[in-house]
Amino acid sequence: MLNFKLFISAIVLISIRNIAIAHEITPTNIAVYIQAQEYNHQIRLSHYSQDYWYSQGPMLEMAAAEVLGANYAGVDMCDAQPKEAKVIVWLRPRMFYNPQMQTFYGKVIAVAYTADGKPLANYVGETSKRAFFDVKTELSLNEVYHGAMKVVSAQMKADAKFQDALKALSFSSPCAMVSLLPEPKIQFMSFQ
Repeated sequence: MLNFKLFISAIVLISIRNIAIAHEITPTNIAVYIQAQEYNHQIRLSHYSQDYWYSQGPMLEMAAAEVLGANYAGVDMCDAQPKEAKVIVWLRPRMFYNPQMQTFYGKVIAVAYTADGKPLANYVGETSKRAFFDVKTELSLNEVYHGAMKVVSAQMKADAKFQDALKALSFSSPCAMVSLLPEPKIQFMSFQ
């Protein structure tokens, strides 16, 4: 029994080491930054007498990781502290629900910088989804964020300046410059 436990422990440790090595080998091309306020301050979507409070950061992070990760190699969040990157993309989400039209409206503003802090371009992805407010609200919100990120990603693919920046040299500690970015106003309700 003791040998079996040692064997399982060895396999788990080897697996963890291999995952860590594989993560280190993959270079980061795009570092994605979402400000802390998008995680800490919830926004309110309203439907007459019903309210839905949620944080935009986790949903946008998931959409960005899936969409950008599928279209580009080496996408990492600044929270993970990538050692180097070629481009930093600052994502700012906006969400609104129109109860009369029963439609969610989402917008993602992406500001791209070279890893040394020079501005590259701005991209805006907007999308909408007709859905009932009280039926799988989180699923509808996720679909809107994914749709907006797909629009942003398509704009990035079409931009020659952005594609050239991905071919440039990487800079170390790219997310150190995000402290210089302006802090946006806190959103208490929806679009601002």
